[in-house]
Amino acid sequence: MICLSVIATEEERNKFRKIYEENYLKMYHVALGMLKNQPDAENAVQEAFLCLGEKFEKYSHLNGRKMTGLCVSIVRNKVIDIIRKANHYSEEELESLVLCDECPEHNAPLIAEKKEEGIFVQKVLNQVPEIFRETLILKYCYELNNKEIARFQGVSTRTVEMRIYRGKNKFKEAWNGIQR
Repeated sequence: MICLSVIATEEERNKFRKIYEENYLKMYHVALGMLKNQPDAENAVQEAFLCLGEKFEKYSHLNGRKMTGLCVSIVRNKVIDIIRKANHYSEEELESLVLCDECPEHNAPLIAEKKEEGIFVQKVLNQVPEIFRETLILKYCYELNNKEIARFQGVSTRTVEMRIYRGKNKFKEAWNGIQR
């Protein structure tokens, strides 16, 4: 478990423990899907939780899907950092990395209901530049509002609005350019 000394109160520590327990597996599967290496995936998750712990006061108000979205985004960024440090991929290959979730319990309804459509949407989303793709995922998959996204990405809300607008346009272009 992460060192909780940076988190001030016992109540906050308990909340952090709960977030850790609820999101660890999801984050691990994302990291493992991207890295294909168990020790590196575990390190990425631990680094992500350390990052979250250091900024916990800033994000402690989030819960449910919003917190999960934040956790997944943090671990995804840590994975990309690990890959860059190891020089395993070129910048073009890093652009093509996507969130991988191989855990059937999280995807069973989607797989059963709309597998083909989901694959197509993922294919289209992969065509969107990373910064826009991440912003769209935070906005529409994890339902963060623009202010929360801005805080997470360290930019202004106006920048987030611009990224959403441009991201949606890039998504539409890719949608129209890819044949089913």
